[in-house]
Amino acid sequence: MTPCRYVATAMLAALAFSACGDAESVDEPATARDPSSTSSEIQAPTSSAGLALAAACTPGSGYEPGTTSHQLTIAGATREFLVHVPPEPVTEMPLVVSFHFAGSDMHHQMRETGWDALADTARFVVATPNGIDSELRQWSFLGAPEDVAVTDAIVDDLVAHACVDADQVYASGISSGSAMTTSLACQASDRFAGFGLVALAYYIPPFCDAAPVRPIIIFHGTDDASIPYEGGTVGSGSGRVVEPVEEVAAQWAQHNGCAPGPTETQFDTEVVQVSWSGCVEPVVFYRIVGGGHTWPGAAALEEFGHTTSQISASDEMWRFWTAVSGS
Repeated sequence: MTPCRYVATAMLAALAFSACGDAESVDEPATARDPSSTSSEIQAPTSSAGLALAAACTPGSGYEPGTTSHQLTIAGATREFLVHVPPEPVTEMPLVVSFHFAGSDMHHQMRETGWDALADTARFVVATPNGIDSELRQWSFLGAPEDVAVTDAIVDDLVAHACVDADQVYASGISSGSAMTTSLACQASDRFAGFGLVALAYYIPPFCDAAPVRPIIIFHGTDDASIPYEGGTVGSGSGRVVEPVEEVAAQWAQHNGCAPGPTETQFDTEVVQVSWSGCVEPVVFYRIVGGGHTWPGAAALEEFGHTTSQISASDEMWRFWTAVSGS
């Protein structure tokens, strides 16, 4: 049975999501470029500070090169996660933590995003945790600290044992996993160097205003049947509503000190970049014209709506984060 892409229920300032769709100081943004190039063109850094010149590192605790499955016990609960380490690991590698949609799992998230293949080329580590195992595997976020603590514990373990640089940790996700990522941007941005959001984003002023600014990149399809692009009721009869995604992106731009009035750049028939200038940390939004509740660049899952092949969310997130960090 095709899993529904629910967005985890979270209560804060009378906001809650529950969706089941037919599925699932920088003056100019660092990503004003043609995004049609492929992941094969992404290379490991080669500067004197880059990973290509870093010392070899031997991971411990079973984190050998390749994809391995792991468990941690947090607050009495055992949680699972996959870790992908590139061939020939080096010291101080970046880490990308990526969260699956509701009803999915860590294996599907690794496959759908292609983070593992990209990590082998650009030389970084990937972790894809499993949500809470219940009738529908899900995330706990927004005022419920369980999964923030789980994420912290995973990051701590990888910094300690998998050659990860604590200053180069990034979070990403889709749908409910994007809500989890947004929660980290509001609750734990002191721990993360940047965030990537796909098919769901929110901004709750009393919850997010005090968060340190970090680079944020957002993707959303205009034909998303689960999380409507123009805002409104979420999913099928949930009764919950979301704000228009471009308004949410503008709120993050304001949070990051950007000048009002974004610039739009048409990169392809299905890809429009919306970006702001004068930001303390950049915010970039990609409007996927005709896109569904999907990860851009992933294998097409038409039951979730159209998946564009004109841009890869994973490639663009990586380019964005590394351009901002100067890696």
